[in-house]
Amino acid sequence: MYSNLLTTMKTKGVTYTQIASLLGCRYQTVSENIQGNTEKGICVNEAMKIWKVFFPECNFMWLFCREQDDLNEYAGR
Repeated sequence: MYSNLLTTMKTKGVTYTQIASLLGCRYQTVSENIQGNTEKGICVNEAMKIWKVFFPECNFMWLFCREQDDLNEYAGR
C-alpha cells in the first residue's frame, strides 16, 4: 500500500478516477495498485506521470514509498 500517496491524494482531493484518466486505464486497476492489492504496484513510468501532474511539490521517493512491511519483504528481512 502507498500510504503517503493515499494521504496526499485525500489532502489534495485527487481521485482514482483522475489518475485512471491520466494513465488511460480503469479505475479498478488504479485502486488495486495503490491499495496494494497487486504485487506489481505502480510502475515507474506511471508514478512519474502521477507525480508530475498531481504532486510535483512532493518528494517522489517519499510519495511512492510502500508500507514498511513491504519494504522489509523486498529487502529479504
